[in-house]
Amino acid sequence: MSVIGIDLAGKPKNPSGIAVLNDNTIVKEVYTDIEIMRVIEEYKPKVIAIDAPFSLPKDGMWRPSDYELRSEGYSVLSPKFPTMQMLVRRAMELVKTLRKKYKVIEVFPRATEEILALDKITVERKLDRIITKDEYDAFLCALTANAYLEKKVRILGSAVDINDQIVVPEKE
Repeated sequence: MSVIGIDLAGKPKNPSGIAVLNDNTIVKEVYTDIEIMRVIEEYKPKVIAIDAPFSLPKDGMWRPSDYELRSEGYSVLSPKFPTMQMLVRRAMELVKTLRKKYKVIEVFPRATEEILALDKITVERKLDRIITKDEYDAFLCALTANAYLEKKVRILGSAVDINDQIVVPEKE
């Protein structure tokens, strides 16, 4: 059984980190949606966790899920910022395709990092190699997907709109 974490880039010319957790841990960078889909089809994960907003705010600059993260002290960029809108559009299209076959959740790796008390150096030691920031964030996304499978998460945001829900690990 595997889970996948994706630190999605706004533009396909920029690297997106992807991490697969199963019997082994695989972290790498990919670029295009086709490359992302190849990895997903190869490993057929139970859950895919993506670091990118799945929707734009209905009113104002923030979604309810963003407000909740901000109220917990996390620095969250508004999905309405011009640089974020490209990422949101890419995520919305990818999620629409993926949800036809997979469980897909929106996550926030900075929350996972803090809640699980992790840092990049510790993860690099565990993986026994140097990783990029995108690979590290994808690994954190995959850890959140794993926590989701274990039902050890909190869901922030809307109770009814799955595109305005951010999943974070439970605090111990």
